[in-house]
Amino acid sequence: MRTVLMSLCLLSTQALAIDPFSATFDVSRNNKALGTMEMTLRETAPGSFEFASRTEGTQGMAGFLSASIDERSQLQRGTAGYATTRYRYQQKMVGRKRERSLDVAADGAIAEREKDDRWSYRASNPVLDRHAAVLGVAEKLADGANVGSVLSIDVASRGEVSAWRFLVVGHETIQTGSGEIATIRVERVRDNPNRKTVSWHAPSYQYLPVKVEQTEPDGEIMASVLKRFVPAKAAARSPQ
Repeated sequence: MRTVLMSLCLLSTQALAIDPFSATFDVSRNNKALGTMEMTLRETAPGSFEFASRTEGTQGMAGFLSASIDERSQLQRGTAGYATTRYRYQQKMVGRKRERSLDVAADGAIAEREKDDRWSYRASNPVLDRHAAVLGVAEKLADGANVGSVLSIDVASRGEVSAWRFLVVGHETIQTGSGEIATIRVERVRDNPNRKTVSWHAPSYQYLPVKVEQTEPDGEIMASVLKRFVPAKAAARSPQ
């Protein structure tokens, strides 16, 4: 009996696993088609994962300038969920290139770079990078989060570890390229009220976001909406 109770206690402290997947999103700016984003989560070794997203401009000025954004997070998965060990960001377009990098050592030492800025600091607990924070939100929603609750994710970004907070707003059904999907609406709690990030997470898709909308202070709205989702096992069975 004691062994059973101990096992139940251990399970209750473990974050629910998000299985590897691939997904395609349509990306727009102010309701005008901009391009596509490919997002994948794959296991590279037992307990090690790569979370990647690549956005490519195919229409309008983004297509003309061959704009692309590539983000890759190397993650370790423990009982508390995912934790970042390495993050790389690269934005390219004609005549311009921008890069970011972040590395987390086993002892919590963090080395970060963006343009000419360099930061060295330390994390006392596992952290996520800004790109992989969405997986942290999905894990917490999967663990159970009531409407009105605020989720907290420790994120390493721009020289510090800070708690990114997300308000669970409520349940909504939205239209996507994969049809109507029941979702949980989540809004990031920001110090700047003029910048707004809203994401819609689907329980039927491992609580991952099927739509994300970013409103900038100047009123510009960037949105990505799910077009296709494929669990890794299903992708492996698909004919080549």
